[in-house]
Parts: sequence; structure tokens; C-alpha cells
Amino acid sequence: MRTQDHLTTADVENLFSEPTEDVRMGIAQKVASQFSNSVLTKRERELAKEILGYLVLDVSAVVRRALATALCDLPHAPREIVLKLAHDLDDVAEPLLQKSSVFADDDLAELVQSGTPVRQCLIARRPDLGPSACGAIATSADRSAVLVLVTNNGVVIRPDVLETIVHRYADDEDILDPMTQRADVPMRMIERIVTMVSEQLRDQLVARHKIDPSTAKLLEDIARERSLVTLMNRATGDCLDRLLVSLMEADKLTPSLLLRAVCAGEMDFVVRGLAIMTSIQSERASRLIHDMGPLGFRALHARAGLPELFYPAFRGALDVLLQLEASGQVPEKSELKQMMMARIGPDYRDVRTPDLDLLIDRLVRASLAPDAGMKVA
Repeated sequence: MRTQDHLTTADVENLFSEPTEDVRMGIAQKVASQFSNSVLTKRERELAKEILGYLVLDVSAVVRRALATALCDLPHAPREIVLKLAHDLDDVAEPLLQKSSVFADDDLAELVQSGTPVRQCLIARRPDLGPSACGAIATSADRSAVLVLVTNNGVVIRPDVLETIVHRYADDEDILDPMTQRADVPMRMIERIVTMVSEQLRDQLVARHKIDPSTAKLLEDIARERSLVTLMNRATGDCLDRLLVSLMEADKLTPSLLLRAVCAGEMDFVVRGLAIMTSIQSERASRLIHDMGPLGFRALHARAGLPELFYPAFRGALDVLLQLEASGQVPEKSELKQMMMARIGPDYRDVRTPDLDLLIDRLVRASLAPDAGMKVA
């Protein structure tokens, strides 16, 4: 510790004889720095606490802010002083709310419940939040703090807390959307969130744009499936099986979802999905997919009841994936999309679009309206 940072008898005398704001700020910083000194005697530490107890009541917010700033990085700062400052003005409490390690999880929860939206947001940004603080933000904090929490990827949020947020903000796409990007959100909850957002889209289309309900429902399904496909790589093993069963029970394991999945390279989803749809083992479904003969994928496609219009797209997409598998290549998502479009596009000459998602959307529409007359090359 530098000599000028050490509290002296003269400093104490100045505190009471010449209490200018600058002097009090300097003494606040010096006293706070004492707590990082492991060789302080018991009496010296008690004296430092007494002075802090005096300064924490200072009439100047600038002095109290200087004290909070000096204490925020000290793991052994006096707890009662830190808590008192944490209940001070937002500007005074800010440094401590951002990073002081003195707070227990329950302390932060109480500060959330009693604090302003500004204080709640400061706490929600912390990388070390525990379940009590997260729960307090989810149940009682301002919307702005909840949004900060769901975008704070340094914090693990328990499923019950996530459920609270989903229930509380069921109509708030700005909060629901970043939740789907979190690594700690179960895949089945993500599917639910995606469905909720898609239903909101349908309601808006019907109410605001006067689109007929059947068309709005189709657009809702398309939006849900597109969103779900981008998140499929989050689900593996048992989690994937549970998701597929859930989709099957809700009548959402559709041919178009499987087609989108195979075009996105989600082979495991497609194999397990077709196995469920045809009531066979995943291993057998995988063998049939890899079999290029008439009794291979062609038979599986028919048994699953997939639209005939989809077959060239499925076959082309599987060819691309099997070739990549054989060569050991792992292309980026954008590159894979281009490869899929280059392979599938020529099979559907009536669809004039370079966009893979739009091609699939039009195949979906055509499969629901066979009289549309879309031709396969």
C-alpha cells in the first residue's frame, strides 16, 4: 500500500475539523482501502469501520458514491456498510450493485424487490446471480430488468424461473425471442415459446391485416417451423426424443417440418422423426435412408405418408447430406443452404426463387392445394 493511501491521524483530525467534500471523499477512499490490508490490528479495523459508519451518513451523495466505488471491489468490505449504501440513491448504489461480492443471493433478491427499475437492471446484469435473485426479477421486477436477465448469458436460470417469465410475458415477443437463444432453456419450452410467438403472428394477421383465418394459420405454421428448425441442434438424445413425441402428440411433426429439418442438415431429427411416424426403430429408419434402392428411402417416404410432391426435395437433400457425410465435410449453414438449393431447385422449375425457405413454403402451399398444379421436373 502506498503511503499516501494510508489513513493517518491527520486525516481523522481533518475529517472533523475541516470537513470539505474533497477531504471527505479522499478519506472515504483511504478508509475503504484499509480493508484490503491483512495486517491491520483489530483496533485499527474497528476504527476504520467507525469512520465508514460516519461517512455512509454523509450529506453529500458524491462522498457516498466515492465510498461505494472504493468498496465495490473489496470482498471483505463491511457487510452492514455495503448494504446501507446499496439502499442509497441509485447513483450511489450503482458500483456495489454491479459487482460487489459481499451480497448474498437473498440480499440481491431483497434489493430487487425494493428497488427501482434502474437498480433492478444493474442487478440483472451481474454474472453471478443465484436462484433467489433471478426469481425475484422474474416475479416482481420491471420489464426492462427481465429483458436484461434473459439476455444475460453468464447466468444460469432455473426452469421454474423461466416458466414464470414465459407465463408473465406470454405476449411479449421481445422477451420471448431471446429466451429461445439461451442454452439453459429446455427444448420443449423453446418449442412452446415458438408456438406462442407464432400464434401471436396469426392473431395480428387476422385482426390488423384482415387476412382470412386459414391463410393466417398457414403463415403461423410456416413461421413456427422456420423458427424451430434454427434451434433443432440444441436437442440431442433423450431430449430430442421427448421433443419429437411432444410434436407428434400435438400433431406438429409435419412433413414440412421434416423437409425443413433435412434441408438444414438435421439428420438425427429426420431419422428419429421418421422412425416415430412409421413406428420402426431409429436404426432401421437410418438404414432405409442410406439405402438408394427402391426399397430404401422411397419405401420409408411412402410409409410415413409424406406428400409425393416432397419426394424430390427429400431425395435431393438426403443426397447432399450423404455426400457430405462420406467426404467428412461440415459446411457453414449459409453454404449448406446454397448446396441444397442448387440440388433441389432444378426439380421444381415452376418455383422461380433462389431462396430455399421460400421454395419450401411454396411446396407446403402446393401440397395443401393439389389443384395448384405445381410440376416436378
